[in-house]
Amino acid sequence: MDSTQSRAPLSAEALARLWAQAGLSWPEPVLKPTTASTNDDVEGLARSGAPEGTSVVAEEQTQGRGRLDRTWVSPAGGGLWVSVLVRPGEQPVDRWGLLSLAAGLAAVDALGSASGVRAELKWPNDIVVVAAACGGDGGLKKLGGVLSHAVDGDAIVVGIGINVALFSTDLPFKNASSVLLEGGSMDRAALLVDLLAALSVRVGQWRTGDPALLADYRRQCATIGRFVNVDMPDGSTVSGLVAGVDDDGHLLVSDGEISTRVTAGDVVHATI
Repeated sequence: MDSTQSRAPLSAEALARLWAQAGLSWPEPVLKPTTASTNDDVEGLARSGAPEGTSVVAEEQTQGRGRLDRTWVSPAGGGLWVSVLVRPGEQPVDRWGLLSLAAGLAAVDALGSASGVRAELKWPNDIVVVAAACGGDGGLKKLGGVLSHAVDGDAIVVGIGINVALFSTDLPFKNASSVLLEGGSMDRAALLVDLLAALSVRVGQWRTGDPALLADYRRQCATIGRFVNVDMPDGSTVSGLVAGVDDDGHLLVSDGEISTRVTAGDVVHATI
């Protein structure tokens, strides 16, 4: 089957029906056939005073972005490309970074409920599946990711991209996968509604400081217990065994003698 056969546009009617059934308090998502970046769209809405939960989902992004300024491939109908507005209110700035972890966890929740795909998280917020055989990144294949940024000190844009109807020839690197390749349901409307429903719950946990949020993250984090190399922002590399994730969402890496608390970096899984 050609992947384009699985890329029917999102149905506004089906989405409205599922949205009503879910009973969410957030505004219904704004659907766009194409856009440069859903993150940029929601940033504009944030500046115009849009409420929390405002979201934009696009069939296609022409300038999608991933972490570390990487290009995010987001062809028409090939995935779920969505950004959501969160208003942090009185939450201290040093807790804002946890929202990206919460969003990744919500994506794992939704993939399980809507698509039947068992996903995990590579720290901090790559959505991955465990490959049958260990390969280039310790046996993990990337299914999606999260990119968040603050706007004017009173809003956070949470962007989530999930590969859905993409074959291996559509993907930019070999250690990538999609819902199609993992044999899951490709109903993007159901996945979108389940994702936003899960995110509303996870944002609530983040806002109240519910310890279940990080407890669930640690259970779903494929990085814990693995030997990793972390490319740090200053160009150095930290290597060691990942002992855990602390209450601020930072990675704890030990080489047997020195323990390092990693707040930002590009993680490569060396082995299980």
